Amino acid sequence: MDWFSRWPKEALVAVASYFLSGYSIVCSNETKRQVVETMGLFHDMVSESCESYFQRYRRRAHVTPKSYLSFVNGYKTFIVYMCVYKGLDKLMEASESVAKLSQDLAVKEKELAVASVKADEVLAEVTVSAQASAKVKNEVQEVKDKAQKIVDEIDSEKVKAETKLEAAKPALEEAEAALNQFPKDTINEEMVELLQPYFNMDDYSFESAKKVCGNVAGLLSWTLAMATFYGVNREVLPLKTNLAKQEGRLAVANAELGKAQALLDEKQTELDKVQAKFDAAMNKKMDLLNDADMCRKKMQAASTLIDGLSGEKIRWTQQSKEFKAQINRLVGDILLCTGFLSYLGPFNQIFRNLLLKDQWEIELRARKIPFTENLNLISMLVDPPTIGEWGLQGLPGDDLSIQNGIIVTKATRYPLLIDPQTQGKTWIKSKEKENDLQVCTRQWERNLEILPKFQLNLPVIKLSPLQLFANYSPLSFVTGI
Repeated sequence: MDWFSRWPKEALVAVASYFLSGYSIVCSNETKRQVVETMGLFHDMVSESCESYFQRYRRRAHVTPKSYLSFVNGYKTFIVYMCVYKGLDKLMEASESVAKLSQDLAVKEKELAVASVKADEVLAEVTVSAQASAKVKNEVQEVKDKAQKIVDEIDSEKVKAETKLEAAKPALEEAEAALNQFPKDTINEEMVELLQPYFNMDDYSFESAKKVCGNVAGLLSWTLAMATFYGVNREVLPLKTNLAKQEGRLAVANAELGKAQALLDEKQTELDKVQAKFDAAMNKKMDLLNDADMCRKKMQAASTLIDGLSGEKIRWTQQSKEFKAQINRLVGDILLCTGFLSYLGPFNQIFRNLLLKDQWEIELRARKIPFTENLNLISMLVDPPTIGEWGLQGLPGDDLSIQNGIIVTKATRYPLLIDPQTQGKTWIKSKEKENDLQVCTRQWERNLEILPKFQLNLPVIKLSPLQLFANYSPLSFVTGI
C-alpha cells in the first residue's frame, strides 16, 4: 500500500492557484486570492477533524490529495452556474436584438420609401430627358436625310454633266488646238444658226478648204468644233449651274447638320448624367431593399427562436433573478458547496455542521469572502422535484439522507456507503433499475475491472475497507473513491 504524507499548506495553495488561475470568477483579485488560500485551509481543517472524529466516534475518515484535487475541480462547477446565467443572457440578447432589428427595419423602410420616391423623381426626369433627346435625334436624322438627299442629287447631276462633257471633249480639244484663245463659252445659238447655212454647203469641208488654203482649213475645223461644242455645252451649262446651287444647298445643310449634331450631343450628355443619377438612385433603392429583407429575415429567425424557447425563458428568467441576487455571494457559496461534496461525506450530521458553521463560515467571514448566511446546501444543490423522486425510490426524507443522496449523485468520485440498514442499497437499486444495474458480493474484483470497459453500473455490497484497499490497484486509472 502506498501511503502519502499530508501536503504542506504552501503546496495546497499552489495547486489551487494553478487550477483556478485560468478561470474568471466574479470577484476582486484579492477575494480570489483569499479563496485560493481558504481552499488549502479547508483541507487542513478536515484533516485535523478526522482525528477528532475518530476519538469521539471511533470511526475512521481519511483525507487524501485526491480529495483536495476533487475539491478544487469541484469549485469549477461555478462555470455551470454561469452557463445558466449566460444562457438567459443570450435569450435576453435575442429579445433585445429583435427589438433593435424592428427599429432598424422601421428606419430602413422609411429610408426605402424616401429612396423609392427619389428614384421615381429621377425616373421622371430621365423620361423627360430621354424624350427630349429622342425628339432632337429625330430632327437631326431628318436634317441628315435631307442633306444626304441633296448629296445624292448632286452626285447624279454631276455624273450626267461629266458624261456629256466627256462626249464633247474631243471636239473641244480640237477647237482649242485650232484657236485656244477664243472665248468658247461666249458662243451662243445665234452664232451657230448664222453658221448653219455654211455648214450645209457641200464644199464646206476640211478637204475643200485645205485645197484653197491651209489657214482657211484650220478656221473651218475650228468653226465645226465650236458648233459641236456648243451643242454639247448647251446641255451641260444648266447642269453646272444647278450643281453650283446644289453645292450651296449642301453647305447650308451641312451647317444645319453640325448644329443639330451639337445639340444632340448636348442632349445625350444630359441624358447620360440623368441616367447615371437614376442608376445610382436605383442601386441605393436595391441596397435598401436587400438590407431591409436581410433585417426582416434576422428578426424572423430571432422571433422564431424566442417563441420556441418562451417556456424556457420564463424558467430562466426566474432562475436569473435568483442568480443575480446570489451573484456577489456565489464565490463563497460555491466554496462551501464543493467543500461539502468533497470532504463531508464520511462525517455524521454533527461534524458536518461543526465544519460548515463553526469553522468554514467563520473563516470566510474573517477573510471577507462573501457568502449566503445560513446557506441551505440542499436547496443550493438539488431541486424539490428531484428530492421527491428520491423519496419515491426509497431514500429517507431527513436532511442527512438527502445530503448523502446529493453526495452520491453530484460528487466527482465514486461513493462508498456505510449502510447498516440497507436504505442506501434499496434507493440505489430503485434509482438505477433502468440503467442495467449489476449487483454482486462475490468475485467483485473481476467485475469491477471490466466495469469501465462496458460502461456498466456496479454497486458492490458488503465490502470492508481492507478488501477495498487490497484490490484497488487495478482501478487506479479511474476516479478515486
